[in-house]
Amino acid sequence: MDIKKTCFVAIVGLPNVGKSSLINSLVEFPVSIVSLKSQTTRDAINAIYNKDNLQILFVDTPGFHMRINNLSNSLNYAINSTLEGIDLVLFLHPVDKPVDQNTRFLAKKIAKNMNKIVLITKTDLENDKLNFKIQEKNFRELNFEKILPFSTNSEDLRINLLLEIEKFAYPSDHFYSNLDVTDQSSRFFAKEIIRKQILLNLEDEIPHQSAVLIDNFDESDNRFVKIEATIYVGKKSHLPIIIGKGGSVLGKIGTDARRELEEIFGKKVVLKNRVSIAKKWFNNPKMIKRFGY
Repeated sequence: MDIKKTCFVAIVGLPNVGKSSLINSLVEFPVSIVSLKSQTTRDAINAIYNKDNLQILFVDTPGFHMRINNLSNSLNYAINSTLEGIDLVLFLHPVDKPVDQNTRFLAKKIAKNMNKIVLITKTDLENDKLNFKIQEKNFRELNFEKILPFSTNSEDLRINLLLEIEKFAYPSDHFYSNLDVTDQSSRFFAKEIIRKQILLNLEDEIPHQSAVLIDNFDESDNRFVKIEATIYVGKKSHLPIIIGKGGSVLGKIGTDARRELEEIFGKKVVLKNRVSIAKKWFNNPKMIKRFGY
């Protein structure tokens, strides 16, 4: 009888280095929301990879921020908490970005872990061989021994990474069913998809000062899911922007979110969004906790 094996893997890096894209690629499911804007991921999300007797549990952490406000502090605390009890840390850095002060600061924190791999992301090996060699040298100087290229467009690199991760797995019963791809609830996915569409439809400042609460999530009818959500903004001046002329922006956020949720849930979604003000919530510890960060 084959022995079951498990591995807990934390995915860490600065904002917008490809953490969410990586995790979605590895488990082949959109567990973590992806956008081109930083601070997309605010929650540590467990994604689950299953193959034969191997189960890998990925934790997608928020991008590390130098202290900006209480929300940044909360996100950074989530990263530090995640590293406890982890079997392997994947530290991500884009092939085309310099290793700056923030990268070095975080890399030194990660370097203390026994098991760690640097992933040089967004790498096209045909075009980025020189840049990869430069980054490889940079991270060897920061006491990392294993440095691998990665691109979500390369199945070979994906398989190679999974084989490397398997080396750190240990004999253990699996924590989740082989059919699971995440431990997050449908309610959580609804919140994240709405927040994703805010990120995609609005300028930089407003998405980072907005939060979403699911007020009602009703899937009692097998034909559809009924969702009511409140989008909170940090300033009164943001209200007309997020609502838009005649409700056009809020309507588009709702339509785009509904379509994506219908793909995930496999049924019709009835989504109702409203907007409210939570003044400077990102500096209010009680509000940060209320919003789940």
